[in-house]
Amino acid sequence: MRLILVLVLLVLFFFGTILFWPTSDVAEYDVDEEKQNILLEGSDFLKEDSIETNSEQRHELMKQEYEVLEKERRILKQRLGRLKHHLYGLKFDKNKADEMREILLVAHKLIKNPDMLGAFSDVESISNEVSKLKFANKSLDHISEMIQEKKSNKK
Repeated sequence: MRLILVLVLLVLFFFGTILFWPTSDVAEYDVDEEKQNILLEGSDFLKEDSIETNSEQRHELMKQEYEVLEKERRILKQRLGRLKHHLYGLKFDKNKADEMREILLVAHKLIKNPDMLGAFSDVESISNEVSKLKFANKSLDHISEMIQEKKSNKK
């Protein structure tokens, strides 16, 4: 048992020295890095400036698209509130009620815990969220029609 332990420790020590033993190649790399730094000094500033301007432009575009997203969320929230008001006291068949419930739950999930601006990586992801909200708003048209039918049949 001790022999196995000693062998394992020797193997670990051997591989540890191979991996972490300092080499003399450091001086050669330093010279190469100095040459590279001299060549890249001017281009680093240009790259950083272009990255910053691209980042600022992207952020501004994302802000504008996020304002559209907030507007669509507000519209959907108001529409859900109106439908809730109109649905109060109405009774539907089980199949229609289940269909309406599914549509309303999907729409409610979109506005329940909204993603903030930082949760989106680019303008396209915000646009996708806007299209989801518009689709949910269009699907609420079906519920509005069902409510109108029920109210017209009731009178």
